[in-house]
Amino acid sequence: MKSTLTCHHVLKTFSAATIVVALALTLWAQTPAVQAASDAPKQKPNIIVILADDYGWGSLGCYGAPATLKTPNLDRLAREGRRFTNAYAPSSVCSPTRFGLMTGRYDWRTRGDGGGVIGAFAPLQIQSNRLTLASLCKAQGYRTAAFGKWHLGIGDPPGTNWNKPLTPGPRSIKFDYFYGIAANAWNGPHAFIENETLLGRIPGQTVRVMENYIPTNYTTGIKEQYDTDLLMDEFTNKTKDWITENSSGPFFIFYAATAVHKPHDYHPRFSGSPYGKYGNFIEELDWCVGQILDHLDRLKLADNTLVIFTSDNGGVIYQGDPEIKYAMDAGLAINGPLRGGKHSEFEGGFREPFIARWPGKVAGGTVSDQVISVNDILATLAGILDVPLPNGNAEDSFNAWRLFTEENPGPPIRDHVIMHAANGTYAIRMGDWKLIERKAPKQNELYNIKEDVKEAKNIIAANADRAAQMQKILSEARNRGYTRPGAGK
Repeated sequence: MKSTLTCHHVLKTFSAATIVVALALTLWAQTPAVQAASDAPKQKPNIIVILADDYGWGSLGCYGAPATLKTPNLDRLAREGRRFTNAYAPSSVCSPTRFGLMTGRYDWRTRGDGGGVIGAFAPLQIQSNRLTLASLCKAQGYRTAAFGKWHLGIGDPPGTNWNKPLTPGPRSIKFDYFYGIAANAWNGPHAFIENETLLGRIPGQTVRVMENYIPTNYTTGIKEQYDTDLLMDEFTNKTKDWITENSSGPFFIFYAATAVHKPHDYHPRFSGSPYGKYGNFIEELDWCVGQILDHLDRLKLADNTLVIFTSDNGGVIYQGDPEIKYAMDAGLAINGPLRGGKHSEFEGGFREPFIARWPGKVAGGTVSDQVISVNDILATLAGILDVPLPNGNAEDSFNAWRLFTEENPGPPIRDHVIMHAANGTYAIRMGDWKLIERKAPKQNELYNIKEDVKEAKNIIAANADRAAQMQKILSEARNRGYTRPGAGK
C-alpha cells in the first residue's frame, strides 16, 4: 500500500519476519548463506558513505523526531531510498565502529575486549594489508577519498608524531586523498590534515599538543587553530570540490561528520532550533547532507550513485551535559523509544539510523525491518562490484544487497549480530531476542526486542534454555575468529 510520504511517514513498510532459531543448532548451521555474486547488479556506481557522529536513532524526522526538528534532506534521502529500522553499529562508541565499517571485522578481534575509544594520538589501527572499503573500491578502478573525522589512528606505534609526515594513515589503507582531522574536534592538533601533511605549520617550530578532552586544548607550532564552528562547512565544501574533480568516476567517498559529537559548535547560519545548540548542530548535519545530494544532482550523478547514511553509535543522553539536557527537556527523544545511549549496552547505544539511496536500484520511500550491521557495508559493496572476499578478511561482514532491493522480506542475511559496549560488555541479538552478557552468567539479561523495545523486562528466568544457547553462540563466535561462513584463513 502506498501513500504520500512526509518527513515523518514512509510509502511502504516491510514487516519483519519473526525469526525463531532452533536452539539445538550450532551457529555455523544457522548462519544463512552469503548472497551469490551473481545476484549483484554488476555495475560500478559512485559510492558515498556518510557516517554521522553520536547521532541517535530518533533524531531525524523520518525516524519519528518532532516536526520542529528540521531534517528535510535526510527525510528526502529516506523518501528516495530505503530506511532500515534494525540497523546496528558494532560498538556503542566511536573508533570500534569505524574499524568495523572500514574492515568488516569486529574491532574486539584486533584490540581485545576493552571496548573503548582509541586515544587521540594512537597509531593507525588497521593493518595496511587488510581489505578495507577503500582498497576494495580502488582495486576496481575507483578514485577514493575520505573527509572529516578519522579517529582510527595515525602513525606507527607508540603513537602519532605531529612533527613528521603523518603516515601510516588513511592513504596507507588505499584512500587516494584525505582531508580532515585526526580525532574529535577538540582533540589536537587543532589543524587540518591533508594526506600526510599537517597544514599551517610554522617553519622551524615544534608542534606540541595538549592531550586532554576539554575545549581549552591548544597546539603550538601552527599558525592558527581551526574554528570548530566551521568544520562541517569545510568538510562539505572539500567533498563537493573533490566530486567535481573526479566526476568522470567511478569514485568512493567516506564522509565522516563531526556532528553531533561535542563540542556542539556549528556554522553561524544555523540558529533558532527549539532544541537549542544540539538542535542547531543536527540541522547543520542535515544541511551538509543536502549540499552533497544537490551537488550530485547538479553534476547529473545522482542516478548512478549509491548513498548510505548511518551513525557510529547512539546519541548521548547524559543529563549532566546542559546542551543535551536542554534538547531533551524541550521534547527531543534523542534515541527514540530505545533504552540507553552512547557507551551503553542497550539498544540506544547501538541501533542506528541507516538509509540507502540508489535511484532505479533501491526502491524509494521503502522501509526494511531486517537486521543489518554497519559491518555489512564492506561485503555489500563487494557484492555490488561482483568481487569475492578474500579469506581472512571481512570476517564479520555479510552481503546485504538483497535487503536493499527486496520487495517482500526474505530470510535474514545473518542470524545474529554481536554488539560490544564501551565498557567491554557484549550483547547478541538473534531474531527478536537480545542477550546481554554480564560478568556472572546468573546476571545475564534477556529481552524480546520486538515486544519490549525499551528493554524494560528481563525475561531470562522464563527463557533460560534460549539464553544459554545464545550465550553459547556468542562464545563460539568470539572463539572462532569469524562469523561469515568461509571467512577464516
